[in-house]
Amino acid sequence: MSNEHGSLIKSPKQLIIMVFASFFVPLIIILLLMVFVNNGKRVDSAASSDQIIKPVGQLNFKDASEPAAPAPAASAK
Repeated sequence: MSNEHGSLIKSPKQLIIMVFASFFVPLIIILLLMVFVNNGKRVDSAASSDQIIKPVGQLNFKDASEPAAPAPAASAK
């Protein structure tokens, strides 16, 4: 009968290497992905955060004591 349930790790040295590899290999992959994503979107490095957010976060305030502008007259048919 063959050894069906044998372990791939045969020595304590192999176990230690696998424990470190199982921790550091995913960490290195995540760090490389972070560098890749951060370097991919450099359109204008001189743009400030105000210029980037302006189209989304622009607020227009109006003085409440000003009289309202007259509404455009509807054309009669």
